[in-house]
Amino acid sequence: MHEPTAIRLRHCAKTFADGTTALQPLDLDIGAGETVVLLGPSGCGKTTTLRIIAGLEQPDAGGEVWFGDTAVTHQPIEQRGVGMVFQNYALFPNMTVAENIAYGLRVRRTDSATRKRRVNDMLAMMHLEPFADRRVDQLSGGQRQRV
Repeated sequence: MHEPTAIRLRHCAKTFADGTTALQPLDLDIGAGETVVLLGPSGCGKTTTLRIIAGLEQPDAGGEVWFGDTAVTHQPIEQRGVGMVFQNYALFPNMTVAENIAYGLRVRRTDSATRKRRVNDMLAMMHLEPFADRRVDQLSGGQRQRV
């Protein structure tokens, strides 16, 4: 049985301001529940493709990103419901797990009560409650990815 398309890319390409082509035009359909592996040499566009799906990069003019029947090409990142775990961790080693999670909320001036609730929700979702007060440099690699 054919599963409905969960993610669809149409004519997605990326060329940076300096003229560097990071992604040649790409069409891609990923079915609901399907596992996809992007393989290729360094610089072929794997990370750029994922960044476009997550909304961290915009495709060049004419590129389209769809989640099911919804066009999300110009949708704000926070509305896409997509997360990305990077190979290199962008964490503050002098802060605790909870402080690292709270950082973005603090920068956005989220009130203290909301910030605390959202941090606790994230700690629970990622099974990191026991590590809330631990500095991130005391965590394993897998735990750091979850932060």
